[in-house]
Amino acid sequence: MSLPRVRFQIQPTVSHYREPLVRRLLRSRKFALDMVGRFKNTEAQTEDRIASASAETLAQVSPLHTLAFSLFWWQRGDVAAVWRGDYAAYVLEGRIYTVSAWVAGAVGKLRGRKVFLWGHGWKRPETGLKRQLRLSFYTLVDGLMVYGDRAKDLAVDYGLPAEKVQVVYNSLYSRDQLPAEPLTTAHQHDAAGSPDRPTLIYSSRLTTRHRLDPLAEALADWPDGRPAPHLIVVGDGTERSRLEHVFAEAGVEAEFLGSVYELEQLKELYAQADLALSIGGAGLNVIQALGFGVPVLAEAGHRDSSPEIETVVEGETGAYYSPAGPGSLRQRLLELLESPAELDRLGRNGLELIRERYTAEAHAEAIEAALAQFL
Repeated sequence: MSLPRVRFQIQPTVSHYREPLVRRLLRSRKFALDMVGRFKNTEAQTEDRIASASAETLAQVSPLHTLAFSLFWWQRGDVAAVWRGDYAAYVLEGRIYTVSAWVAGAVGKLRGRKVFLWGHGWKRPETGLKRQLRLSFYTLVDGLMVYGDRAKDLAVDYGLPAEKVQVVYNSLYSRDQLPAEPLTTAHQHDAAGSPDRPTLIYSSRLTTRHRLDPLAEALADWPDGRPAPHLIVVGDGTERSRLEHVFAEAGVEAEFLGSVYELEQLKELYAQADLALSIGGAGLNVIQALGFGVPVLAEAGHRDSSPEIETVVEGETGAYYSPAGPGSLRQRLLELLESPAELDRLGRNGLELIRERYTAEAHAEAIEAALAQFL
């Protein structure tokens, strides 16, 4: 019996972190997936671009070319594919400013094709015209796959049928890439630290969306009598040189390592850390840290945080600080670093959550279940 064929657009790009998911989906026993996708986030400045997947993986994906006019995109081939009707279903990127996705959804209605979207959905409550615009977009298609539970709750609150919205979560690594136990127990350090000196890690692109200035302020005014933390910064971007100057001026020791993609090197870095930080908008950085068994201290209520912030559960996998000023961040750091046993408990809980719900295998299984439900 032949499997249902689906034209499946990888969201947002065929990047290095999508590689485990793509490989697992290509082995699907439930659907025959023809993969398409953007190979680079070409809308970003060069320093902020995300590395693509390996040549081996890219060879199994058809490149999707995007024409960009400010916020508005047209992705070549999507509308024509839906019009031809060679597939049982079409999965498109669920971005409301992608005009071709609107047209493809309308063509799907006209031609009787099954068109689904994969995207964030609602990241935060909306009102007025923007909410109606997004609602119209999602109403146009046959189903919506979203990254988090809150997105589904908001969609249902705003009038979409619950069965039309399926939560598929997200992923970075496959199960066999993640450790069975946290990579470190509290207060295990390399030569950069000491048994009494904690290590913090921050991993994300260094852009204006992820501003580390409050961390420099919080660490600059560290109380006497408490060992000042050692900070590891993983990531690159347009803000890097400015931030290096900010931390140097504040007298805060921080290692800026640039981008690190090699898994074993990342594991070595996280094995040194007592606590991971998410300053500003959170995203895949939090599931990376929790996937290595390192708890996360995240900024509360940041409007740019992606649905992965749902993995940081106060008192279970991490904690939150108030963005009102550096005082809250400093206080939460002092509280958390005072209890190595608590950090160990939070890290173990976080790793368990990631292994259960946020691996490439769990992600692929959720996508397959969503497609089966929609079809």
